[in-house]
Amino acid sequence: MKNSFTGFLLTFQFFTSLPVHKQLPMNQKTVTAMYYMMPVLGGGIGITLTTLNVLNNHYLHFSDLLLAILVVVGGIVMTGGLHLDGWIDMGDAYFSYQDKEKRLEILEDPRVGAFGAISLVVLIVLKIGFIFEILNKENQNVGFYLLAIPFLSRLAILMYFITTNTVKEKGLAAYFKAQVNPKPIWTALVFYTLVFSMITYNFIGIYGIVLVGCMLLFVLIYRKWTIKNFGGMTGDLLGALYEGTEVFLWGIILLFI
Repeated sequence: MKNSFTGFLLTFQFFTSLPVHKQLPMNQKTVTAMYYMMPVLGGGIGITLTTLNVLNNHYLHFSDLLLAILVVVGGIVMTGGLHLDGWIDMGDAYFSYQDKEKRLEILEDPRVGAFGAISLVVLIVLKIGFIFEILNKENQNVGFYLLAIPFLSRLAILMYFITTNTVKEKGLAAYFKAQVNPKPIWTALVFYTLVFSMITYNFIGIYGIVLVGCMLLFVLIYRKWTIKNFGGMTGDLLGALYEGTEVFLWGIILLFI
């Protein structure tokens, strides 16, 4: 229990903009806990976004476009733009059309290139556009989707992280990969997936299970793509996966649900 709580606090330290002014122990148990608590963090972010939607429906009455913008900006603020940074770096690296070694060098470069900036704009516009269209259709399950997508996107990170080897021997991703115990993470993955599927089936029927299936499919495709183009996993590619999963799932909801 103590390790789980410490791991939860570590998720705030490493994956949000919310400060935790405390020196936390970093060992195999706490780092493992940090990862299997990530979907809980995603659920917390989702609850915040759902609360924003409820407040808007009852008190604020903003337009659908403004609410979509606030949802996207709210997600960026809560994560400190961490995952967006990975998306930008991935865009710069992939669209450089260089070999794997050069792409990895570009991933490590803190500067933002033209392709990274373009990738960022495309991502933000698509995310706002998808959410706006769903709000405009007055989808009765939009509150659920606002909660579910951050949760599922972090579940995607767990699956990718535990099944993909790191490209580099050094760096934060390599350090975490060496520290974690895979067994509790696999247990958490199965538990979260089953509980999410059962709960959502009771509330919105088959649609929740469809989202889980789409998330799993996206991770498999993304994993194969990153191994082919980068040789494996890096911290930036983990962040890019989160952003890509969100956009993909919002698109699935708009087009098929």
